[in-house]
Amino acid sequence: MPTYYYQALNSEGRKKKGYCECESQARAFSHLQEQGLTPLKLTRVRDEMTRARSWLRLSLPIHRRVRIEEAFYYLGLMLQGGGSLSQSLDLLGRMGKGRAGQVWLDIRDSLESGNSFSWSLEQHPSIFPRVYIGMIQVAEKAGRLGEILERIASYEEQRREMQGKLLTAMAYPMVVLLIGMGAIYFLLSRVMPNIAGIFEASDQDLPMNTKVLLGAGQWLESYGFILLIVLLGLALAAYNAYKRIPGIKYRVDSRLWKLPLVRDAILARFSGLLSFQLKAGISLVQAMRGAVQGVGSAFFQERMEKAADEVATGRYLDRVLAGQGIFPQMYLTALGAGQKAGQLSGFLERLSRILEREVDNTLRRIVGLVEPLLILLLGLIVAFFVLAVMGPIFDLTAQV
Repeated sequence: MPTYYYQALNSEGRKKKGYCECESQARAFSHLQEQGLTPLKLTRVRDEMTRARSWLRLSLPIHRRVRIEEAFYYLGLMLQGGGSLSQSLDLLGRMGKGRAGQVWLDIRDSLESGNSFSWSLEQHPSIFPRVYIGMIQVAEKAGRLGEILERIASYEEQRREMQGKLLTAMAYPMVVLLIGMGAIYFLLSRVMPNIAGIFEASDQDLPMNTKVLLGAGQWLESYGFILLIVLLGLALAAYNAYKRIPGIKYRVDSRLWKLPLVRDAILARFSGLLSFQLKAGISLVQAMRGAVQGVGSAFFQERMEKAADEVATGRYLDRVLAGQGIFPQMYLTALGAGQKAGQLSGFLERLSRILEREVDNTLRRIVGLVEPLLILLLGLIVAFFVLAVMGPIFDLTAQV
């Protein structure tokens, strides 16, 4: 049932605002009058949010404000407890804030209009991954929606936890790098031009390192802002080309696949999603097509689509992947063992955990090496500055 936002005056002439649910705007108007209110404004919540969409897009992305793991967990619990899906969505919508709550109210309205839950979720592709929607479609047919939603919530929570660990590990070196670059830019563009006047007045012969710093400082003072704009523009253009031009994305992803860290991260994500879907009762071919949608590599997606076509003809998955010649032997051996034992989903889950741990450990080792290297690099740069600036100053003092 649609929700309307109203502003009205009560019998005492005081302004009141809130929300009401009615079949139509005319019925909502009559309902407010029956309560002794004089409506001043009556707008369907969806329309109200459409007006605000321009600035909402400039703020935090909607898929980050909608917490899938929390919402699906609550939905799964309420459905398994005997509650109806429509009532559960209504409760989620009222619990949510801003646009996040409105998404669930829109899904509730779509559901009450006769559409399926999976179809309603599919209307928000930026929020709900296609792989989850495919699982929900199967769950609706099997009558296991509550159970599958709870499983999705658990998997999504584990995925976010892993992402949080990676971001936390990378935060410190990134902060050190940004502070160091900012300090270097400040010294070159603000400090060095001021010192240049002292050296010019002394008319002394400067060493090469001092001349390099003075030239860099003068250049940054004149063109530093333009350089920053150009670099940001190039970075943005490269990012858009990668996202929007399939050929470029495919070539970049094919190069990245050769890096063991990237390859293991992709395989860990794919294996986890594939195992998750197989446990939910989805066929192998359908699960492969769904799982690959949750992986961002165009190169890997193209290879797995071909593999799914071959598996559909009756071939074993490990043999199909072995024929492509791009997968680690350990991965193929584990797949083969899982297929022979009839426990492919269990073996894939173990593979996913092993690969995730390997990626996590590798990143920690890299970060552990990068931190002291960054500090050492910044120390050397500072020492270079000191020698380049203080050397001529000491010479000038000695002459005086």
